Amino acid sequence: MFSYFLQFLAFSSAGHSGHSNCKAVPGSKDWPTDEQWAKLNHTLSGNLLKVSPPGAVCHPTQPTFDPIACPAVAAGWLTSAWQTDNPVGGIKDNFNNDTCLPVPTYPCSGEGYPIYVVNASTAEQVKKGVDFARRHNVRLIVKGTGHDYLGRYV
Repeated sequence: MFSYFLQFLAFSSAGHSGHSNCKAVPGSKDWPTDEQWAKLNHTLSGNLLKVSPPGAVCHPTQPTFDPIACPAVAAGWLTSAWQTDNPVGGIKDNFNNDTCLPVPTYPCSGEGYPIYVVNASTAEQVKKGVDFARRHNVRLIVKGTGHDYLGRYV
């Protein structure tokens, strides 16, 4: 079955001026509460994923470190199929600023990666995710198959 991934992005180091054109970030007064995220997850039948950068499994300092999973991530990293199938993956590392490659000697942070992903398999789930992002002023990226004019998967 075809899935769309709706990525709720927030760059934790970005400042938030409170200006109405700025998107909500974690720690800002308008960032959704844990209860609001849980309610969204319930309306999506459990298809809201709280995610980490996929390359984090190769970094001992990261909470998702998994030395057994690391070789599979590293092997798939440069393939479009692996990146497309991964709800957080991006076909080009530079769109995540190379912030968490599956190389243990490189630095790893969540900057440039989504905090939450909706693994949507129905139009209704897509609508609920989009409506939630609009209502809470959260940056949203829709990931599906294909690409935009900059070469990013959308």
